[in-house]
Amino acid sequence: MRSILSLLFIMINISILAQEADITSALRQIDSGDLKSASNFLKELKSKNPNDPSVIFLDAVLTTNGEEALKKYSILYEKYPKSKYADASLYRIFSYYYSLGYYKKAESYLTKLKNEFPYSPYNKSADRNIPDTEEIVQITPEVNSDLSNYNFTIQAGAFLNLDNAKKLQEQVQSDGYFSEITTKEVGGSILNVVNVGRFVKEEETKSVLDYLSKKYNINGRVTNISK
Repeated sequence: MRSILSLLFIMINISILAQEADITSALRQIDSGDLKSASNFLKELKSKNPNDPSVIFLDAVLTTNGEEALKKYSILYEKYPKSKYADASLYRIFSYYYSLGYYKKAESYLTKLKNEFPYSPYNKSADRNIPDTEEIVQITPEVNSDLSNYNFTIQAGAFLNLDNAKKLQEQVQSDGYFSEITTKEVGGSILNVVNVGRFVKEEETKSVLDYLSKKYNINGRVTNISK
């Protein structure tokens, strides 16, 4: 009797996995930058089955607010640990805390990812050294700096890994350029953005853009400074 029940349980789990919505086309749209089509697809799926784990994952990916996206990834992982996107959700939860400098919390989710999904491709992406101390990422303005005097900066790179962002920042600063790391949310993930220089006029950015291109092969992007 017990073996029959066990077999039935396995078959039910397989059936649930098989019934998950196919969101691969929407993920491709997101990857290509077509967020509008992906959002329309999500709206259609949510109207039919808002509790489908794949639908929850797509919803989380399209959520631009990091904390809200984190809640959705957590719901998917906790309620649907057998979902095809459970490991991806764990990886994004880990990345969120790591990007913000909550290393102990990040490490706990990395351990779960490795233990519960040993063959997940995300293990390789998440494999990095976890610092021993907590480090909360925040914007540190220049001393006596008045942002109202500046209008532009150059976005030199955006990294999920904070260590990579710091490496580029240190290289730029060693060459005598002002640089700071800010954060922004993209598709529910926190990116560490390396900004170089502060400029009053956009034409003043040309020499720094040339420097970034020649020395680091970086195609920097001029952006407005938020005030």
